[in-house]
Amino acid sequence: MTRRARFATVSLVTALLCACAALPDDAPVVDQLDTETGATVTRLGRPVELYRETFLKEAAGRFAFLGPFETNQMGQRELFLWVAVPVEPVTDAVPTVEVNGKPIELGAPGRSGDFAGVRQSPYKIPTPWSAMFYFKIDAAIVASLGEATSLNIRVLEPGKDGPVETLFATEVTADSRLREFAAR
Repeated sequence: MTRRARFATVSLVTALLCACAALPDDAPVVDQLDTETGATVTRLGRPVELYRETFLKEAAGRFAFLGPFETNQMGQRELFLWVAVPVEPVTDAVPTVEVNGKPIELGAPGRSGDFAGVRQSPYKIPTPWSAMFYFKIDAAIVASLGEATSLNIRVLEPGKDGPVETLFATEVTADSRLREFAAR
């Protein structure tokens, strides 16, 4: 094999490996490997974005994010819901997630990826100061997310006159990603 042919082969293999390593954030659902734990994570290409209903001058604090994901560790599958809010909630306050105006029952959350058996967030962290919550969920909650027409996140945050409830909301009728994730 000539030097030029070897160079072309190595270049082609390198390009193919780089293409495999990149995850398209615009894909509806993607699989990725958590290299530190060996778990396969199935998630939305990008999380669902919810808009803050109350006025806030700071543009970076106007959006909360939500995304289901599944971990697969040697055939043991578990479902989780990742929630990121751009505020630090009142001590011990947990965000409430509503699907079509009704709160869904979520257990006690974890505050780091370790809770879900991953070393880092399955989604890109939207803002470094976001408070993140990981909820263990079941297939029924995933199915309700797949049928959602609206999503809300309510959270208590500190205000100068005491705790204030903040609402983040979105209409998801045109977003088929949740339906596709639920169908998996």
